[in-house]
Amino acid sequence: MALLSVSLAGLGQEPEEPISLDGSISSDIGSGNNPKRNQNGFESTVAKQLPIGVRSWRIDEHLGRGDSCAVDTLVTSFQDNTPVYNYSIANSWTGNLGSPVQSKLFFDRTQKTRFLFSNPYDVYAINVEDIRFFNTKTPYANLTYRTSLPRNREEDYFRALYSMNFNRYLNFGGLFNFILGRGRYQNQISRALNGGFWSSYNGKRYEFNVVMMFNDFRNQENGGLKDIPSITASSEFQYLPTIFDGAVAAISTYKSGIFYYNHKYSLGFDKERKLKNDSLVYDFVPVTSFIHTIKYENAKKRYTEATANAYYTNAYYSPSNTRDSIRYQNLRNTFALTLEEKFNTLLRFGLAAFAEHELIRNTNYSSETNLLDEYEQNIYIGGELSKNEGKLIKYKFRGQMALVGKRIGDFTVKGNINTELKILQDTVSLGAYGEVNNTSPEFFMNRYRSNHFEWDNHFAKTFDIRIGGRLTSKKTGLSLGFNMANVKNYLYFDHNALPAQYDGSLQVMAFDLQANLRVWKLHLDTKAAYQITSNKEIMPLPTLALHSTLYFKTTFFGVLLTQIGVSGRYHSAYYGNAYMPATGQFYLQNSTLTGNYPDLNVYANFHLKRIRFYFQYSHLNMYGFGGDGYQLMPNYPINPATFQLGLSWAFYN
Repeated sequence: MALLSVSLAGLGQEPEEPISLDGSISSDIGSGNNPKRNQNGFESTVAKQLPIGVRSWRIDEHLGRGDSCAVDTLVTSFQDNTPVYNYSIANSWTGNLGSPVQSKLFFDRTQKTRFLFSNPYDVYAINVEDIRFFNTKTPYANLTYRTSLPRNREEDYFRALYSMNFNRYLNFGGLFNFILGRGRYQNQISRALNGGFWSSYNGKRYEFNVVMMFNDFRNQENGGLKDIPSITASSEFQYLPTIFDGAVAAISTYKSGIFYYNHKYSLGFDKERKLKNDSLVYDFVPVTSFIHTIKYENAKKRYTEATANAYYTNAYYSPSNTRDSIRYQNLRNTFALTLEEKFNTLLRFGLAAFAEHELIRNTNYSSETNLLDEYEQNIYIGGELSKNEGKLIKYKFRGQMALVGKRIGDFTVKGNINTELKILQDTVSLGAYGEVNNTSPEFFMNRYRSNHFEWDNHFAKTFDIRIGGRLTSKKTGLSLGFNMANVKNYLYFDHNALPAQYDGSLQVMAFDLQANLRVWKLHLDTKAAYQITSNKEIMPLPTLALHSTLYFKTTFFGVLLTQIGVSGRYHSAYYGNAYMPATGQFYLQNSTLTGNYPDLNVYANFHLKRIRFYFQYSHLNMYGFGGDGYQLMPNYPINPATFQLGLSWAFYN
């Protein structure tokens, strides 16, 4: 469970009023306190309906059920509203937007697919769970552009989103994201490109959701800087020597394509309902639904070197160059039958049963030689018990098990329950979750061939138990979270950047806090996380991580909403994971401490009707503190201080 960002009121403060896309302020946006990431990785607070006729929702990948969420209209801290900073408050990465990322918070780490080599790109990659479907009364579009200085070393990010309805039932939308980070150091260029199309139809009896998306990421690998302690404020950063010589020209790429189609046909009846003017309307009440889902995923990871690289000790297939390629394909069909909750008024819950078949192909090349090409098939069955109607309590419990195939015996059981309580003049939200996973190792953790790395393993299944909860007070603006995991046979990459399995149980416990405080027009928004791990050698984590923003917020001339402030990120020192370019994986090291360094920024945000824009001077104190704690991970320092600006413009016509 990720560290949640809850948009709540400050101490003694009324909740911040939501800003609609046309600049008006409305209180009709709805409720909810679970942040969801939309197509570009941005966070926005869950909402049932925007006041200008734009509804948005995400879907459950298996059953296609909708879960309301909001269009991105964030004003406060808009300058930090980027994929990496929304992923977690503390991350390991090269510092260049578009490059691989791993969260330093255990419970923020994600696994969007079963493909091992996709995980470092989860921050940017679009999967079905990231798609936001729309229903609009008039076409809706949003353009966002961000950049930084100096010239020729800038980091550009452009996003375009468009959605329109052909009628009240059928919607079509498209998205395009583009990132180009030229890098402040040598051989650090990153380019991220993704997007595609989606459509939804919500008829009386028949519904469908269709998604066609692609991800295309490319980044230069330089191995990090050779001599971190020698960096000074006067350094010409683009000429600092890197571990990989410039002639090596190492390149990592990750590409994936996704096709997803979910459709449902419901049987039910029309129920009569009287309006205030005594007229009658008839609402369709579904009794049972037949659901089919098909998803095809095709992903490919490549690593190339134009010449020999002395950094690596092995060259299994070619001493002069490297051309490694790994491909993963997954075709999945799911069939489900549901008893709908709206009909089941006596028991007040919904039921679902499903069966799923998947066909997986894993392919491994090096220097154009096919080394591995294996298929696997698995059949799963599962069920779900849920309650989404009503105000007092809501829950969802789901389980599935593999009955046939290489993953036979794998199972997952998970559930969550939420409620709201009125205590004095406050509304307190309580939520809890739990899950148990018994999973086989991903194929490439057991078998892999490349020019620099080879391994053959026979790892056991991983048994993972997690529980957690969250308490939120709307009046005080405080949100407290707790997470705990017990993992048996934990899989990781050791000090040699090779897969390994811990023969025992590993425990991780985490507490997190969010507080949004206000005195007059001064605000202090803080997110903090505290982590405890039972084995720091196997699971190194910073004990404390913090992101805090102090700002002055007011409205000038009655129309220009303004936020001026300073923000900082900090985590305690620890032996953070290193990064292996040849595999794109993060692995253990115990020679370099990272952290114990505040990363400070000053900024100004503005909102005028449908336009949001900001100016920011980031990493202003990079050399103001001793030591080398400004490394994001070993050999990869924070980018030097830079001036940044951005603009987001919404169109609704």
